[in-house]
Amino acid sequence: MVRIDRRRSAVGALRVTGSTSAAWESVDHVVGAATADGATAGRSATTRGNRPLVGYDGPDVLVALRHVRQLRRALVMGRASDRLVIGLHDGTTLAVDAGDADTTTILALSVIDGELELRAEPFPRATHDGDVFAAFGFVLSAPTVGV
Repeated sequence: MVRIDRRRSAVGALRVTGSTSAAWESVDHVVGAATADGATAGRSATTRGNRPLVGYDGPDVLVALRHVRQLRRALVMGRASDRLVIGLHDGTTLAVDAGDADTTTILALSVIDGELELRAEPFPRATHDGDVFAAFGFVLSAPTVGV
């Protein structure tokens, strides 16, 4: 477990490489998910600048730290043998254990009093991302219909 101070939790973007999927929940209870190959479910949580609060930029997950107080929590999963690597704008880099044949490590992000908390959670390898989301209590929001 690592807690990032308020200053570093509010500047730039947190980048996670090596992931295959991510899920998020905003403070407004908007819940969604995306995969590295472009599939999405639920709803996108957007910032005031109409950018995703959490989402993929190519193969990497980005968390918009300027608006981190809008984020309640997020999960980032890596199903491959690669470990998740977290990078901050100031050059700080953290790596998460890749797990083994039976266990994967899920990166759980929570915002607590303006500080970003990162937890590496060992989890049995599931056959479907939805199983992991459900185990962590994520219920995907119904998509909004465009007008």
